[in-house]
Amino acid sequence: MNIFKNRFFSNVIAIAAATVLAVGGVSQAQAKGAESEDIRIVKVDDSNFEKEILHSKTPVILEISSTSCPPCLVMIPTLIGIAKNYRDIKVASVGIDEPGIEKIKNTLPIQAFPTFFLIKNGQIVNRLVGVVKEEQLLQALDYKPKAVKQQAMKPAKKTGKDRNLVCKVNGQFHGLKNIVTISFVFGDTEIKNVDIVTDVFVPPEMSDKREEMMAHIQASGKGEVTPTMAGFQMHIDNDCRFMKAMDMKRTSTYGEMRAGLELQGFKCE
Repeated sequence: MNIFKNRFFSNVIAIAAATVLAVGGVSQAQAKGAESEDIRIVKVDDSNFEKEILHSKTPVILEISSTSCPPCLVMIPTLIGIAKNYRDIKVASVGIDEPGIEKIKNTLPIQAFPTFFLIKNGQIVNRLVGVVKEEQLLQALDYKPKAVKQQAMKPAKKTGKDRNLVCKVNGQFHGLKNIVTISFVFGDTEIKNVDIVTDVFVPPEMSDKREEMMAHIQASGKGEVTPTMAGFQMHIDNDCRFMKAMDMKRTSTYGEMRAGLELQGFKCE
């Protein structure tokens, strides 16, 4: 499915250094919370698509994500794990809510989030949609990567104290403005709790559609939906059926998750 080279643009701006997330070697904001985690995920837009994707010397897992998509957030630990452990695979991400991606949207067949395009030599060899496991992505890429040799390290000292992370971003939900807040509780060795709240703002001219929208979301089983003064709120907690069905990988560290969310445009504290 070589849909890129004949349809995509020929003049591309050189990739800016800030488009690559290499925790410990990027912006101060990213490095602050990353705790020297060694992760490399490429942020892609129209300006660097040709260089990073079409002309990549290594196979690519390209994720198309949205900040208002809970499954996209759940996939962050899996993508971090691949980027960290398999250096001969490039992990790249396109944020559908961000500017500067019109040519990408007009080129790629994007219908749902997250969508993963598995690419070799500028050609799509496979495509997966939704929450998938690491082994499914590697199998779809039809590539046996070389795992990074992990240096022997002393196990992290167990403190017995939980650590909290709260990240927020402004986005859109079916054309409506929203605020997504994702909260984590980290134990010594795993993510113990995840909580996602999406506050959707319904304009006055659409207020007569609010109940219908809420009922549709509630029927989908994607968490609880409650009305607010400005619209409605969707809440997905750690124990709800939707979160359990997505089977989130729980081994990412505080620094890794913070870096992954900041890459997606979240502000963390």
